[in-house]
Order: sequence, then C-alpha cells, then structure tokens
Amino acid sequence: MNISFHGAARTVTGSKHLLTLNSGKKILLDCGLFQGMGKDTMPLNAEFGFDPASIHYLVLSHAHIDHSGLIPKLYKEGFRGIIYATPATKELGSILLEDSATIQRDDTKFINKRRAKQGLPPYEALYDLEDAAEVLNLFKTIPYGEWTKLEDGIELLFTDAGHIIGSAAVHLRIHENGKTTRISFSGDVGRYNDAILRAPATFDQADYIILESTYGNKLHNEVFGTIDALEKWIHHTCIEKKGKLIIPAFSVGRTQELLYALNQLDLENRLPKVPFYVDSPLSREATAVLKNYPSYFNKKIQKVMEHDEGA
Repeated sequence: MNISFHGAARTVTGSKHLLTLNSGKKILLDCGLFQGMGKDTMPLNAEFGFDPASIHYLVLSHAHIDHSGLIPKLYKEGFRGIIYATPATKELGSILLEDSATIQRDDTKFINKRRAKQGLPPYEALYDLEDAAEVLNLFKTIPYGEWTKLEDGIELLFTDAGHIIGSAAVHLRIHENGKTTRISFSGDVGRYNDAILRAPATFDQADYIILESTYGNKLHNEVFGTIDALEKWIHHTCIEKKGKLIIPAFSVGRTQELLYALNQLDLENRLPKVPFYVDSPLSREATAVLKNYPSYFNKKIQKVMEHDEGA
C-alpha cells in the first residue's frame, strides 16, 4: 500500500489523500478545493497530481468546500467511481457544490474580463453547474457506526467527528498479503461540549492516522464564553456606539451557532432591542438541511427540538 498527499499538507485547504493498494485499487480521502492562497490558488486547483479516472472510491469526511469542492472537477476529468458519505454530508454537499459552481462561473467571468484587456487567453472554470449536479449520482450514503464492505479486502466505517452535521472520521480496514491494516482519517474534528453538536465519537486503535492539525498548537476559549462575548460586542457596537455589528460567518456551522447564541440571549432577556438580519440564502438552505437530522445534535438541542414539535 502507498499513501500520497495532494492537498492539506503544509496548508489547511485542498484536502486530498490517496491510498493505492497493492491490487491497484485507489481510494481517495476527500477532494477539497484550495482556497485563500492568493495567486497560487488557481494553479493548485488546476492539477490533481493523479488521474481522476483511475480512482475507484472517494470517501468524503464532510461537506465543507475545502474537503469537497473539487469533486465536480474530478467527475469532469473522468472519475466514475463511488463516493461514500453520510446522508447529511450528501445533502449538504448538494447545495454547497452548486454554490461553488456558481462562484467558479462568476469568478472566471470576472478574471477573464481583466485577462482580455491584457491580451491574455481566457481561463476555463474548474467545473460548471451540470458537473456539480451529475456527480451527485455517484454518491452512496452509509450511517455512522456500521462497517461497510466496499469490496473484498476493503471495509469502511464512519464515526461522528462533531464538526458540522454529517461530519465523520473515516476508518478503513485494508486486507492484503495476509495482513489487515487499519487506517483512520480525522477530517475536521469538532469541540467537546459544543453548544449544538454531539461530541466527537471515540474509535478503535488504528495502525496509521491521517490527522487534521490546523489548531494543533493552540488552545481555544471555552465554548460557554461565546454567548457572553457576543452580548458584550452587541451592546458595545449597537448601543454604546450606535453602530452596526457585521459578523462574517460560514454558512454551515457558524451561522447556526450564532443564531443559537442570539436565541439564548433572547430567552434570557439579555438581547438589546435592535434588528438582526441573516443575509445569506445559502445559510437558510443549510439550516433547513440541519433540521432533517435531529439525532446528530447534542441532547440539550434534541430536547429543545422535541419541545418545539410538541408545542
């Protein structure tokens, strides 16, 4: 077996890790888009470093674009294997990949206007809306906690990573040459005591772990301080300074955490009488998906949802 790394190495985006078995079977862990690296971003996304048509299985840890955003390009360049993901990851992925394709189209149009003025040839978008839609037909979903046989000698298990809805740590059992090798890939890992999601699940010992370590040398503030900090900034900006507080947030995960915090402040009569707006159609779509998976939330949120349904 050989493991090669084609993204998220010495950087935090573009997650792609390729397992090539002795049989020639190839398993790709994630297929993420490189983001936010200035002029180097486009060349990194232009080439995979491997033949997309040679991949037999793609295992997706979660739907965030830095882990899933090049799947339509993989399809465009010949991939026709099976994509394994949790049900929520497929559902979230469908809206995020469509959004990403729209961004590819619009960004390429803007860049090509400038290139035309400079007498340079146009760039081609990484993929289009049709690629993003058609690749969904290759998805096969499996739940957390169930070993699934992909074929003789290859088994797959997802455990909850507690990062976003549907996020998973990926576990493989590879049987070759009379030996079983256990490989675990963390994907992004959430926090314990998260306000909304379940804590990351434990899993069995592995022989090799491919680990995300973006914050490996940092200590986060305790989650329970978030609501108090939000109240402080709302009061300081909107009440004391008579200004407007603008909070950029990822559409999946962060926006829902902010809404939860605002709701908690309101329930505790700590929310100032100022208007609040969520200016993001994608966030609304993502929130609608989240409501389809109540069991993925922590027990506190599940109780709130059960109360709301009974009311």
